[in-house]
Amino acid sequence: MKPKLKLPTIRIKSDDCFISIGQVVEDGEIINEGTPYYVHEKEWIEVIPVMTVREVLHLSKLQGGLNDTNGIGENLSMLCQELSKRIVSWNWTDIMGEPLEQPYKNAAVLEEVTSEELLWLVGATSRTESEDARKKDSEPLETTS
Repeated sequence: MKPKLKLPTIRIKSDDCFISIGQVVEDGEIINEGTPYYVHEKEWIEVIPVMTVREVLHLSKLQGGLNDTNGIGENLSMLCQELSKRIVSWNWTDIMGEPLEQPYKNAAVLEEVTSEELLWLVGATSRTESEDARKKDSEPLETTS
């Protein structure tokens, strides 16, 4: 039996998620933006619109440790674990156009996306949108049992 969600989910369009090819970074500064490829046009993610304390803690550790790479892999892995509890479904495809496995409680699939895709997911699932912006760009979904 599929569990019933206690909160409504939000569907977020992924049209603005891109991967840059040819980006040049020197001394931590982007010298050349590269060419953006919008790899998730007409795709979406469905998320539970609240963050857990654990997710906030992992984000804080990652943001605070940008200059200290010790433990970054573990924090990214834990962040993927937490995100997998909130991204309940998607219609994302990989770079070859093949459907990706569903992310809900499947952190491994999140660990397989590019770093730019992961950063987009973090931003998309973290931001709170105004009611007008949500009506325009995304739509709340009814929960199903």
